[in-house]
Amino acid sequence: MEKSKNTLSSCVIKSVVFLLILALLLLGLSYMMAPKDNTKASGITNPNANGFYSEPKNSIDIAVVGNSDAYSGFSPMELWNSFGYTSYVSAEGLQVPAGSLAMLKRILSCQTPKLVILETDGMFTKTDASQNMVNAFNSVLGEPFSIFRYHNRWKKLKWKDVLRKPYYTAHCVTKGQMLSNKVKPYDGKEYMVETDETEKIPPFSMLAVDKIIKLCKENNIELLLLEMPSESSWNYKRHNAVKKFAKERDLPFVDLNLDRDRFDFDWTTDSRDGGNHLNTRGARKVTQFIGKYLKEHYDLTDHRGNPNYSVWHEDYKEYLKQIKI
Repeated sequence: MEKSKNTLSSCVIKSVVFLLILALLLLGLSYMMAPKDNTKASGITNPNANGFYSEPKNSIDIAVVGNSDAYSGFSPMELWNSFGYTSYVSAEGLQVPAGSLAMLKRILSCQTPKLVILETDGMFTKTDASQNMVNAFNSVLGEPFSIFRYHNRWKKLKWKDVLRKPYYTAHCVTKGQMLSNKVKPYDGKEYMVETDETEKIPPFSMLAVDKIIKLCKENNIELLLLEMPSESSWNYKRHNAVKKFAKERDLPFVDLNLDRDRFDFDWTTDSRDGGNHLNTRGARKVTQFIGKYLKEHYDLTDHRGNPNYSVWHEDYKEYLKQIKI
């Protein structure tokens, strides 16, 4: 009996030692394989979304996370020009809340935002069990164990990049926004038809958003739930679901699909793809409205007169060239 216990104890110790060695090995490989810059050439995924690394440390007051609705509809440069608030859109196509959580953790490694805006459309993106596991891993351990995300980089890896410290150089003038001057109208019927019905939010999404809430509270950051205008992916049932979710957690929720006349929104001119995403015209309208809401409800700093933020004025001039105004 005693021998059996000793054998079991020995096996446990060997297993723990093995796992520790494996973890250290993966951590080392992750550091070597991870991009040391946030440029496309360096191999980083979604360089525009990760452009906050190149901004001066702790200079971003508003971090925006979510899916393509966010990077299409939120304009940091318009917000800067009209209100002087510094913001960055770290949104990605099909970014689910677990992805937003992982992104927010990366943002907090170098920025101290006062406000996080979560675009809520991604809360309804359905994923299978295997994808949920991957998302959960990335949101918890994805950064230190980035070998699983960047394992294919060995093909282009140079020896000089293996052990050097990260140095971020990519400068995104639009601060993460994707610009499109294309106009493709939505001319169908009204999609926000009032109802008492509620669409179910996937449990995995609710869990991830609750973790975002917890992370924001731990870092003394306010959280705003926001929904951009989107005919193809939004409806009143989803509005009711997020409204209920927000009320239960004492969070503000702004749905820009309702009362669109408040900001002179027009689906015939303000969409780039027939009602799914906004173009730059739509983004300007939406952002002006959001800016007024932020000014009324949050204590944010107007940095326009601060010489330390002079580059934002230069970026705004370049932004105007790109949207041809």
